[in-house]
Amino acid sequence: PPEDVGREAARQAVATIGAVDCAAGPQTVVLAPGWSGILLHEAVGHGLEADFIRKGTSLFAGKLGEKVASELVTVIDDGTVSSGRGSINIDDEGTPGERKVLIENGVLKGYLYDTLNAKLMGQRSTGSGRRESFRHLPIPRMTNTFLAPGNHHPGDILKEVKRGLYCATFGGGQVDISNGNFVFEVSEAYQIEDGKLGRPVKNAILIGVGPEALKNVSRVGNDPQPDPGMGVCGKNGQSIPVGVGLPTVRIDNVTVGGTQVG
Repeated sequence: PPEDVGREAARQAVATIGAVDCAAGPQTVVLAPGWSGILLHEAVGHGLEADFIRKGTSLFAGKLGEKVASELVTVIDDGTVSSGRGSINIDDEGTPGERKVLIENGVLKGYLYDTLNAKLMGQRSTGSGRRESFRHLPIPRMTNTFLAPGNHHPGDILKEVKRGLYCATFGGGQVDISNGNFVFEVSEAYQIEDGKLGRPVKNAILIGVGPEALKNVSRVGNDPQPDPGMGVCGKNGQSIPVGVGLPTVRIDNVTVGGTQVG
């Protein structure tokens, strides 16, 4: 509802009052649960879509069975999630939606296939052929993409960080799927000082490479949370609803762009 959007905008505005400039340099980053899953969607998910794999334009091409992330990382795309924003009974080619494990305990297990790319690659469709409308051709797309929960309590994850950055909400970002390079604007962030949230931070940007960030995941929380239901994904001029999700996650040695030297 518009009222919820307004309330959230007001909350973020109040939260950033008195914000200090973000320190630049490598930092330990803790991602808040929920909407932070947009990083996973953009920096990893698109690179697992079969059209990019078949054309060799994704850095994940030819890496099935290889370790591409920390053993704490299991990535799932699930079109059958109840009330998920990206949930489908069948895709736009008539194939039933399904739960697909893409990365399991850090090992690359599969890709997202539509019928055409599955046939060309000798595979089966994973129910990932989606399109914006009847005016478009189906292409491989995500549904609800999330990181499986781990065993760490979110409070303990925070307590273990001496100094770092807590990222609560994200704005825009860019990803190059050919090499995994990403840049994401953090619209709401806080300093972490001695295991506690400190002052709000402004002008924070996360910079990195998708697989490297995945390999630097050192804690995964037991608090999985879906996004608030506002995800829209664009690809090849087509926009479709998608879901993302993430528990609290700690990533070590992330390059943070800011206006102050850390």
